[in-house]
Amino acid sequence: MSKSWTPDELAAASSAMKAAGHMSYEEFCAAPVLRLEYKGRDSWDRPVYECDGKLYVDVDPRKSKPADICTKQGNAFDGEPSAPIPDNAIVEFVPERDTWPF
Repeated sequence: MSKSWTPDELAAASSAMKAAGHMSYEEFCAAPVLRLEYKGRDSWDRPVYECDGKLYVDVDPRKSKPADICTKQGNAFDGEPSAPIPDNAIVEFVPERDTWPF
């Protein structure tokens, strides 16, 4: 079994994570988590995902680029990209991220 961290150990690890350019433990715990379930491709051939009844789109689904996720205008499958997700959001693609081959 693993040992529970003391508050001092957790604070030290959190500071080290932040110093290394990662989220601190506190930021990680506060970050929104989006479990994006693949639903298909819209009329622009962009992958569309759903989380908690809300639709999202990867506006630049090139395999060589990081995901660029936005909501869909009017929550419509073929709606235009709308608001970007928060920078600190943690994204999980189910079953995986759908990308263009280049």
